[in-house]
Amino acid sequence: MDSAQLMPILLAPLSLSFAVMIILLGLYSLIFNAADAKDKNHPRAEQVARRGGWLYIMVGIALMIQQMISG
Repeated sequence: MDSAQLMPILLAPLSLSFAVMIILLGLYSLIFNAADAKDKNHPRAEQVARRGGWLYIMVGIALMIQQMISG
């Protein structure tokens, strides 16, 4: 794929469904990845899963707010 085909994809606006997908990904990380790391006794992996999950949720909410403001 050359840059002429890639640019329209990268410049496309982010949709509301993409924001919801990011939030669901964050919830998955919080629920399943953190629990799996805790079961396997990996405290740093659990901490990364929790922080990453919350980061994804905040980014998803920010994208939703941006979509609501821009119309």
